[in-house]
Amino acid sequence: MILKNLDNIIKIEKSRLQLYILIATLLPIVFLTIFLPSFYYKMKDVHSNNLKLVKKIVIEEKKIFLRDAIERTIFEIEQIREVIAKQNKLKSFTQKEIDAISIEKITGYTRDLRLTKEKYYIWINRIVDYNGGDNYAIRVVHPNLPHTEGTFLSTNTKDIEGNKPYETQLKGLKKDGELYFEYYFKKLISDKVSRKLSFAKLYKPFDWVIGTGIYLDDLDELISVKKHKMKEDFNRDKSILIIVSLVSILIIIIIVGFFQYHIKKLILSYEGKIDDYTKELEAMATTDQLTGLCNRLELDTIYSKELVKAARYNKIFSIIMIDIDYFKSVNDTYGHQVGDSVLKELSHILQSSVRLSDTVGRWGGEEFLIICYETNLDGALQLAEHIRTAIESYDFDVVGRKTSSFGVGTYHKNDTQESMIERADIALYCAKEEGRNAVRAEIYK
Repeated sequence: MILKNLDNIIKIEKSRLQLYILIATLLPIVFLTIFLPSFYYKMKDVHSNNLKLVKKIVIEEKKIFLRDAIERTIFEIEQIREVIAKQNKLKSFTQKEIDAISIEKITGYTRDLRLTKEKYYIWINRIVDYNGGDNYAIRVVHPNLPHTEGTFLSTNTKDIEGNKPYETQLKGLKKDGELYFEYYFKKLISDKVSRKLSFAKLYKPFDWVIGTGIYLDDLDELISVKKHKMKEDFNRDKSILIIVSLVSILIIIIIVGFFQYHIKKLILSYEGKIDDYTKELEAMATTDQLTGLCNRLELDTIYSKELVKAARYNKIFSIIMIDIDYFKSVNDTYGHQVGDSVLKELSHILQSSVRLSDTVGRWGGEEFLIICYETNLDGALQLAEHIRTAIESYDFDVVGRKTSSFGVGTYHKNDTQESMIERADIALYCAKEEGRNAVRAEIYK
C-alpha cells in the first residue's frame, strides 16, 4: 500500500512539473525573474518530500521485517512447547520440569537462528523485576555477546549517545507488551557500533523479552547519497536559472526542454526502483531465502485456499510432512553451512519429485510440507515412498547418506486447517518413533 501511494504521488508530481514547464514557456520575460526562483524552491520541496517519503518507506519495511521475524520466532517457540508437552504428557513430569525442558530446547533453537544470511539474530532477556533497576533482567540468549548470557541487565545502562535502551524497552513492554526502539549497539562479529532499529515483544509465559534488530547503516548511506545528489542538482539548477533569466525566450524554451528531460529521467528512475523493490519484497514475502521453496507464510495461504476449495467443490487433496532424520547432528558435527547445504540439496530432490501442480515448501527448520492437489491418501503415500527412496539413495555433499521421515494426511469433510495438519504431524511422529526413514499415514476417526 505504501509503495502504491508513492507511485501515485510521483505521478501527481510529474503532472504538476509538466504544468509548471508549460506555464514557464508562456510567461513573458518580465515575469521570468519572479517565476523561476519560485519554481526552483518548489522543485526543492518536491525532492525533499520524496526523500522523506523514501526514508519512511524503508523504515516501515524494516519494521515489518522485524515484527514478522519475532512473530515467527514466537510461533516456533509455541510449537516447540506444544511438542515437548505432548512428548512428556504421559511421563508424569510436572509443569515446571516440562518448562525447563522447553526452555533448554528453545534457547538452543533461538541461539542458532539467523535471519537474512547470518547478519541478524534473535536475543532473549528474562525480566525479574518489572520496576527496573540494576538487576531488572537476566540475559538468556545473545549470539552477539554469548559470554554475557546469564548476567544481569540494568535499566540505567547507556549507549554511546547517552540513550537508555533497556529503560525505554521496559517502559514500552509494560505499556503495550511490544515496542520498536532505536539505540546504538556493536555489530555481530565486529566491534563497530552502529545505530540499530529493534523490535521486542514480551513473552509472558516465561517473562521473556524476545527481540531482534536491523542496523540502519544502509539507510543512513542512502539518505546521505541522495542528499548530496540533491544538493548538487539544486546548485546546478540555480546556476542554470540565473543564466536563463538573462537570455531570450528561445534560450528559455531550450532550457525548459533540458529540465523536462532530466525531470522525466529522475521520475522514471524512481518508478523503476520502486517497481524493482516491490518485486523483491513480493519474492521475500513468499519464498524461503535458503531453499528457494515456498516459505511458511505462503504455505499457510495456499493450504487455506485448498481447504476452502475442497469444502466448497468436494475436492480431494493430501499433504505430506517431511522431517530430516537426525538433522541436529549434522549442524553439531559439520556446522550450519553444511546443514544449510543439506537443506538445499533435499529441497532440489523434493522439487524434482513432485508434479508441477503440487506445492513444496519449507515448514520450518528441517521440516518440509508438500500439498498434493487432487490426490487421495494412496497417491500421496506412493509419492512419499518415492521421495523417501530418492533421499535414502542420494549421496549428500560432505555428510553422505541421510534419511527422512514422512507423515501423510488427506482431506476429510469438515476438516480445519489445524485438524489436517495435526493428523499428518502425528503420523510423522509415529514414523520417527518407529525407527525413522519411514512413511506413515494418518489415523482418521
